[in-house]
Amino acid sequence: MDPLLDLELLRTFVMVVRTGELKKAAKAIYRSHAAVSMQMKRLEEQLGTSLMERSNQGIRLTEAGKTLLSYSEQFLKLNNATLSALAEKDLSGQLSFGIPTDYAQDFLNFFMPVLTQELPNLEAKIICDRSRNLRKKLDAGELDIAIVAGEDEYPDEMLLWSERLIWSGPACARLEEKEEVPVAIHEDNCIVRDLCLEGLKKANIPYKQVFGSPVLENVATAVHAGFAISLLPESLLILDKTRMLPANILNSNLVLKMNMIYSSSVDAQVLKRISECLLIASGIQKKTHLTD
Repeated sequence: MDPLLDLELLRTFVMVVRTGELKKAAKAIYRSHAAVSMQMKRLEEQLGTSLMERSNQGIRLTEAGKTLLSYSEQFLKLNNATLSALAEKDLSGQLSFGIPTDYAQDFLNFFMPVLTQELPNLEAKIICDRSRNLRKKLDAGELDIAIVAGEDEYPDEMLLWSERLIWSGPACARLEEKEEVPVAIHEDNCIVRDLCLEGLKKANIPYKQVFGSPVLENVATAVHAGFAISLLPESLLILDKTRMLPANILNSNLVLKMNMIYSSSVDAQVLKRISECLLIASGIQKKTHLTD
């Protein structure tokens, strides 16, 4: 009699591939990192082949892993379709999401397709604002779930993704060598602005603000155009138009963390499914930005 594949192991395998990391997959399915690692070992033992190679850069599927991924996704879709057909009701209703203004496009491009596919009966209402304002809106009961920039005073939030913050200058000009360094600054109440001003103060270099905008993409454009330097998220940099400033002038050893926060009124089952969708989407987003 042929052995049967364990759908739970396949579900974990797909989540590992989607998120790109065992640690993120563990958070998505509410298991420990060790448990996920053990599940992958059991699956490889059952199949008698290696499915993935792990390194500091994440995971890379073997040919067997690629084959299994294709079949696993089909198995899980059929499983979900069967449960939906037999269930009395699927997750439905309206949820209000708070999204940082500078990540609104990524949210719409990556998260919404996943949400629509996984929870078709759930209606999403999306509010764009600054992270600090979103925290206030959630506390006031105006939001159910929000994605916010992590700050030291909120250490226990659920990490979705992170990216480096880089002191950047235009590739076409060495503006950092000017007597007064021209700087583009994010004009809003956010952690990126705080870190930018703090970095300039610590560096103790003469500078002048030549550009300000509440939209980070505009600040990045000022750098790309050769008009100023600035502190920017790595995802906004254009390789042939920007360069990292020398560390002896401005230190770029900074990381921007994007976390999920939520109201205590959100149903646990809904929260679990939403967090799964967010982690899947953040994994896809990260891979897309790395290949751009």
